[in-house]
Amino acid sequence: MKILFPPIALLATVSLGAFAGDGQQSDNTPSLTALTHATIVLSPQKQLTDATLVIENNKIKSVLSDNNVPAGAFEINLTGYTIYPGFIDPYTNYGIEYKAPEEKHEPPVYEIKRIGGNAANGAIHAEKEWFSYVYPDKKTAQKWLTNGFTSVQSAFQDGIFRGTGVSLSLADKNANQVIYKARTHQFISFDKGSSPQDYPNSLMGSIALIRQTFSDARWYNENMAKAKEYPEMKAPEFNIALEKLGNLKSSGVIFETTNLNNELRAAKLLKAEKLPIHLLGSGQEYARIDELRQYSPQLILPLNYPAAPDVTDEEKANNTSLSILRHWERAPANAAVLASHKIPFSLTQHGIETNAFWPRLKLAITAGLTEQQALAALTTEAATAAGIEDIAGKIAPGYMADLVVTKGNVFADGTIVSVWTQGEEHKLVAKSADWDGEYSLNLGNLELTLNLEVPQTKGKAKGTLSAGDDELTVAHLTVDDDKVSFSAELSAAGIDGISRFSLWHDAQGVQGRRIAADGSIEPINGKKLASESTAKSEPKPAQASYVSKLVQPIQAFGAPTLPQAEHLLLKNATVWTSTDKGILENTDVLVADGKIKQIGQNIAAPSGYQVINAKGMHLTSGIIDEHSHIAINGGVNEATDAVTAEVRIGDVVDPDAVAIYRSLAGGVTTANLLHGSANPIGGQAQVIQLRWGETAENLKFTQARPGIKFALGENVKQSNWGERFSKRFPQTRMGVKALFTDAFNAAKEYQEQREDYAELRSREKRRTLEPRPNLRLEAVDEVLNSERDVHIHSYVQSEILMFLRLAEQFDFRVKTFTHVLEGYKVAPELAAHGAGASTFADWWAYKFEVYDAIPQNACLMARKGVVTSINSDDYEMQRRLNQEAAKSVMYCDMKPEEAWKMITINPAIQLGVDKVTGSVEAGKQADLVLWDHNPLSAYAKTKAVWIGGKRYFDRAVNEQRTQDIAAEKAALIQKVLSSDEQRKQGEKSTAKPEPIWHCDTEFHAWDSHKEAR
Repeated sequence: MKILFPPIALLATVSLGAFAGDGQQSDNTPSLTALTHATIVLSPQKQLTDATLVIENNKIKSVLSDNNVPAGAFEINLTGYTIYPGFIDPYTNYGIEYKAPEEKHEPPVYEIKRIGGNAANGAIHAEKEWFSYVYPDKKTAQKWLTNGFTSVQSAFQDGIFRGTGVSLSLADKNANQVIYKARTHQFISFDKGSSPQDYPNSLMGSIALIRQTFSDARWYNENMAKAKEYPEMKAPEFNIALEKLGNLKSSGVIFETTNLNNELRAAKLLKAEKLPIHLLGSGQEYARIDELRQYSPQLILPLNYPAAPDVTDEEKANNTSLSILRHWERAPANAAVLASHKIPFSLTQHGIETNAFWPRLKLAITAGLTEQQALAALTTEAATAAGIEDIAGKIAPGYMADLVVTKGNVFADGTIVSVWTQGEEHKLVAKSADWDGEYSLNLGNLELTLNLEVPQTKGKAKGTLSAGDDELTVAHLTVDDDKVSFSAELSAAGIDGISRFSLWHDAQGVQGRRIAADGSIEPINGKKLASESTAKSEPKPAQASYVSKLVQPIQAFGAPTLPQAEHLLLKNATVWTSTDKGILENTDVLVADGKIKQIGQNIAAPSGYQVINAKGMHLTSGIIDEHSHIAINGGVNEATDAVTAEVRIGDVVDPDAVAIYRSLAGGVTTANLLHGSANPIGGQAQVIQLRWGETAENLKFTQARPGIKFALGENVKQSNWGERFSKRFPQTRMGVKALFTDAFNAAKEYQEQREDYAELRSREKRRTLEPRPNLRLEAVDEVLNSERDVHIHSYVQSEILMFLRLAEQFDFRVKTFTHVLEGYKVAPELAAHGAGASTFADWWAYKFEVYDAIPQNACLMARKGVVTSINSDDYEMQRRLNQEAAKSVMYCDMKPEEAWKMITINPAIQLGVDKVTGSVEAGKQADLVLWDHNPLSAYAKTKAVWIGGKRYFDRAVNEQRTQDIAAEKAALIQKVLSSDEQRKQGEKSTAKPEPIWHCDTEFHAWDSHKEAR
């Protein structure tokens, strides 16, 4: 029974509550509840059968294996039921009563209103502590309760630094009572959300802002601590956002990512900060599982399986990519892959409909996830992710009485009957539903059959009674948790009058009694008959089998394995050396250990070497593109501030871009990925080698000189951007020069301040405020110190001359003027300065500042001693750079071997890799292309392409892959068409394909994927 205090005590408690402080409960009456004879799952590794769970108030008091119920406890018999720990969702926005402020601004917006010592950027809300905004919502809580969740971790999901989360119970109580942990993790994303501020408007801008903010927080909190210790030291100006980021190493962060590449970027950022790596998963982890595992992350995993693509007609099927089909097939196995690779994860309902959660989870179990792993992801792992592992996530004394009660195995065909939050039950299925089914009742020598139809939730029960073939009338049927009662007229069975029946369960089955018309009582015993569906054992789900191939990257032409360095002898080739030796006929090239070992004639093949007879073929060094925008995610321009030197193309390299493979097939082995031309000082460049199938990090050409994109001309002064772009300085060509001068002087002053600070600290031991690290000015200072090369977008001779003089004034040299379409007018000046030139073969007249372009530009500059290259700046042209180089032979009789240098050794010089690649010379890296014709011919095709002696493209292999891809795609389409409706369900993709970026592509936050030319 349940013990109650006398009414006067209760009255006193209520009266005190009217005057008590926060957190005073209206009824603190101690009570005991015993859930008896249940199967109790204590944790993913341990369970008890026929055991009792004792709850006192809102916590678990004890777990008893002997069902010895404590005196005075209210007993609930759960024979045939299973009790699990309450499930926890560690990534929600539940219970946060907050709306982002709407600032009315006409874009562009360069600065925000700073209120209360907040951050300078509107996407940083690190100061928010979301427990201050908790307001439980009973109706919304049902979205989690119906699936067995009893607690959640919440934060308002807006901005880049989103504030500190809070862990909450889903109990129907006030905010003070449901907060389990007031401060959990700082939430972060790459999405600036509702911020009206322009910066950042690209993915690389978001990454740069995060990196700078981490640096600022470190600087701020260290100097604040010093200022407290030494009163004479000046403290930094107050910044609440940075203050709240001072304990990240202890609190940790949860980083939201929307795709696999961003997930890996987030992991890299956190690893660089030496922070615990907690990530909201993408659902695509299986595709680069080995790379992800190197970061030792902890994931919160949405079950966001993609909906089956529509392949019902030929056109729709042709427009469905192989990568989409592969992901549809593989997504359900993602959790199992993580588990098999020992990557811990919890599960969340984030991003999916409530009613999809359990079907998705059961599909994951069919695909190889074990029930124990699934339970851990819902309980112990989730509790850790939510920071409440000391009070939730398992059943143990002292833990919160957050429970899930099921009929049967919840991971198979079981049903969640009720959920307990803080010791209070939320019934999801009426216990009376246990009576549903068919019963055999023995009434003396009479055998009756009772059929009951009892709804699981609300609804009226129905029943029929029969004796043999005789149907008997049932009336006054009532069904509750403990008893069934009805009346029936039994004259067909030889019994007069109307009989009243009462039935109840006990350990032996069904017991009851009949009250006859004359008032006499007759006992009943019976049993529930097994239904056909439960009489047979459930067949085990078939093991998942796959049609799709796991390749790197997981799309068409992905590599099943990465190539290995070959020991190779190419014989009798026509070798275009890109050196003073020119073109060598009938020449052999020996390759080993990734390098060119020997060049000559009649070289004997060492033992174990592969020999390729290249007679009639041409062998060249790999093509190098000085100016490219392929393989970039999330925007090529951080087109906001006039100086964005802190952003890095290296942060957003896309290893999945098929342009890598296509350019490789065109003989390109190296590309300089440049920021666009939206601002005078743009972002840092990244040189890559087109190692198809490698990770983003392994694409990077580490021997290349660091570079940065500068720009002149119409784009940087926003000439063609529209009327609203009239605020940003500069708006004129003379303003462009002034901006460069200001930026260079600011960088010099910044470096001087840091040097002065270091000297004061070492010489006088003075305690003074350290200059705030500024990643933007540090990059500009690297230019002034000749540590970072300038590749500058340019067209007209007046601006080219201006920047030459400015560079000489600040004592650095311009590495390359790119485009430089009026370079022929100032070629002697370029040569005297030592600047290279990278130009188009024959683009002109596409805007006003290129009206004076001529196709002889490359030849005229080269003749004046300028190191000249031909670049693409174009997705398609990059695959035809051999033909672009040939145009100078046509336009101005350039020697073929000199034309070939413009796409090999010359761009290698401009990128600082000429000691490594760019020519066919002994000792250099074996970046080689074998052609079937003269490489300057429009008919030339690559036969094979090596980078570092590894064959990343082979035309014969490519032809076989093309056939294999067609067969695989056809098989996957058949699998989609033959799948059942449940397997076809999933999220419709909202991701837009990556645009083909150009130098002047703008990516505005308020006009997503808008392109301004």
